[in-house]
Amino acid sequence: MNEPARETIYVLLWGDLAAVVRRLGAVRIIREAHKRARLVLLTTPDFEALLKHCPYFGAVETDAIPASSQTASLRDKRVKLAKPVRIYDLVGDAQSRKLRGSFRFSKTQWIDAAAQPREDEHPVDAAAAALGKAGLGPDRYPLGAAPAPDISWVDYLARTSRMLEPEYFGLNGPYALLAPAGDEYKPALRWPKERWASLAHELLTRKITPAIVGGPSARDVGRYIAHVTPGSRDLTGKAKLVQLAGLARRTRFVFGEDTGLMHLLVAAGAPALTLYPGSAGDPSLVAPRGESTVILMHAPTLAQVTPAEAINAMRFAGGFDQAPQAA
Repeated sequence: MNEPARETIYVLLWGDLAAVVRRLGAVRIIREAHKRARLVLLTTPDFEALLKHCPYFGAVETDAIPASSQTASLRDKRVKLAKPVRIYDLVGDAQSRKLRGSFRFSKTQWIDAAAQPREDEHPVDAAAAALGKAGLGPDRYPLGAAPAPDISWVDYLARTSRMLEPEYFGLNGPYALLAPAGDEYKPALRWPKERWASLAHELLTRKITPAIVGGPSARDVGRYIAHVTPGSRDLTGKAKLVQLAGLARRTRFVFGEDTGLMHLLVAAGAPALTLYPGSAGDPSLVAPRGESTVILMHAPTLAQVTPAEAINAMRFAGGFDQAPQAA
């Protein structure tokens, strides 16, 4: 006896790193609501290496990029031929609206879950509430109550690939991840590199290896810290997103400014301290979400935050006495 074909559901998810990580909380809700369905992710090539390992999805397609009309038309035809029963739009931009137009006369249910948060609402809560309006749970969440993004599933990949092991990056024993913002951020949004070096020194005196992580734009800070504080590990530009998530699963603590990378590291489960300048407004409305403690430090200028204050915050969150979560 043949089993009935599973329903196909598309999830549209792309944007900057912070936006994509935040929406993974909504994807958790979708997966739980459609346990037997085949979820297909439509995203951009930037996120394929990370999200192809995500157990929520049965397939990952990566042509959700601004392209020629011919390429976009071929993509839209392919999605239509899959006959999805639902499409969850977690993006809400011109590209997703164009795809929606090709389903005007289709029976496919299009669910817009890309609502902009209210002034007192976090984007993670807003996305979950938008799904609630479509019948997937509550249509409103108190601040912090919606399911948080969760990237703990990298543990499975770590058991099969040594490239996610701390030892692969020369990290033996306890370590902390320092995630400085790159040079694409304004100076007012960045902690001074001298502060980073002082923090690295304080960690080394406590027998915790500072590992500096980030993209190529953070290399100058990474090199400076490694030069001033021998014993630090400069990993800027050397690790992919999935590897960084794996490192975050084993770290004692994560420290950084308000960047997209911090959202990824926190979603992996690491306790964290995130810095916000006085001009940022209420940081609780934009802060990264995860399963561990996230401390938000708000200062008129970031230079006012001292390494000693950062160390105290790490201690408060258990960064010096907590064993790594991942096995």
